[in-house]
Amino acid sequence: MKNILLTLFVFFSSSCKKENKITNNKHDSRKIIEINKGSLKQIKDTTLFINSSEGENVKVLINTKNQDSIIESEILGETGKSTYKFTFNKTLKNGECTTYRYSEPIYVNSNPKINIEKKENLSSSKESLNRLTNIFNSYLKVFLYQKNTYKISNNKWLGKYSLVINENDEDWRDIHEIHLNISKDSITYLAKGFQLYQYYLLSPIKKDSSIKLKYVKSLDNTESWALNKTKDFGTLSFDGKNYIWSCPYIDINFSNGKNKKYTLRKIQ
Repeated sequence: MKNILLTLFVFFSSSCKKENKITNNKHDSRKIIEINKGSLKQIKDTTLFINSSEGENVKVLINTKNQDSIIESEILGETGKSTYKFTFNKTLKNGECTTYRYSEPIYVNSNPKINIEKKENLSSSKESLNRLTNIFNSYLKVFLYQKNTYKISNNKWLGKYSLVINENDEDWRDIHEIHLNISKDSITYLAKGFQLYQYYLLSPIKKDSSIKLKYVKSLDNTESWALNKTKDFGTLSFDGKNYIWSCPYIDINFSNGKNKKYTLRKIQ
């Protein structure tokens, strides 16, 4: 976890400029915000579904005085919830958890009383050390990913693009939104729809008049059966008027393997 603090700070600083994340079918409201709380600078506030199917509210902060990074999360469940706080700077310095057990499930009472409150940290036991470390690492896999080795230098490619698959389909469950976000040092692919949420980091290979896109890794713990068929995200080109995307992954995932060319709408 060498240079974790620096990588986190650079990544979030470059990606949190008034950007609102979109909502998936689980009402996962994602947004990046930046506020100051004394010496703490909050640089990310999001919802994940890694350690709980009910959702986890996660915040990432930087302590501007000692340059420590902090991850705070609240993991929700039907019979209780847990709050976590991890402090690290290159290595994990402290991890703690408070677990609350409800008197009755939330589907019986949406505001239940708390019967049990248990606190633990890295020093509580070997079991606590392993569990807390594993949860901390699960967040790092989401927040700390490698950036592209190739930098996008041509500004014409930079921006946010969108595409709606089966936009005019009578069955709304077949309608899927695709979002491609190209910045100077990263490219992300986001797909959402009915029972659909895919979020990937892509890598570019620039050609004279196009960019070839390849899958690098999944973000937010997302996967797809289509990745077993291909990791080729095709070629993005510009014909002087429109941005055209030929994408084998989209063809396999959403078009039964039929080769198509998709016209992207450039949002900004």
